[in-house]
Amino acid sequence: MRKEQFYRDKKAVKRSVSGICLALFLALQITGCSQTADQDKAAQKTEQAQGTEKEGAGAEKSSAETEKNGSGTGEAEDTGNKESEPGKTREAGEAGETGREQSAGSSQADAKAAAGQGDSMIEFKPGMPIKEGEAAPDFTGELMDGTSITLSELQGKPVIINFWATWCGPCVKEMPAFERLKDDFGDKIGIIAVNCGDDAETVKDFVEENGYTFPVVLDEEYSISMLYPTNSIPYTVVLDAEGKVAHISTGALDADTMYERYKEALGV
Repeated sequence: MRKEQFYRDKKAVKRSVSGICLALFLALQITGCSQTADQDKAAQKTEQAQGTEKEGAGAEKSSAETEKNGSGTGEAEDTGNKESEPGKTREAGEAGETGREQSAGSSQADAKAAAGQGDSMIEFKPGMPIKEGEAAPDFTGELMDGTSITLSELQGKPVIINFWATWCGPCVKEMPAFERLKDDFGDKIGIIAVNCGDDAETVKDFVEENGYTFPVVLDEEYSISMLYPTNSIPYTVVLDAEGKVAHISTGALDADTMYERYKEALGV
């Protein structure tokens, strides 16, 4: 009995010792984990504090640079504004003066236009192409023999005015049509051939060589041609008996064709 009890007591002691050892082991593990966790927390707090200090220093540095840049920009803007304000003032003044001048000029032009609205005839302006229905610009031109001819003196009968040159092929080609018109209708019509730019000697030689007898006006300086603007020659204008433009043609075909065309335009 004693032996069996001894063995039972021995087993109980072993279990107790094992339990104690296990308890001590767990206690040591828990203590070590807690210390490690505390150390980790402390390290994290230290890193966070260092990061916050760095961020604060960077923010202060950025703020200082911003203030510096802002100060420089402000000075530059102020300087630019100070320099530009007089220029703007001058520009505004000049623009105002220009606007007043343009307004005054427009008012004068409007007044002139209103004053001419009641006229039955359109006033001719040099440099503007003439149109049918307008009064033909008057002129006086020198003929080859030194005498002169005035357009307005021919009023009362239809007149044909031809602008030409000796170097112009179509001009030369249609010239016989004017001689034929003169021969067929005589004093019933007026004919003026205005030479554009050739010298007097060249025109005289050409007319004599071809035997033309209709009036040829010299216009070496283009003073008459400028009254009848055109982009090409031959350029022919037919006037009615009242001196108004009845027909305008540019270019020419053969003399026979142009004779019939001008005859119809003259109404003869």
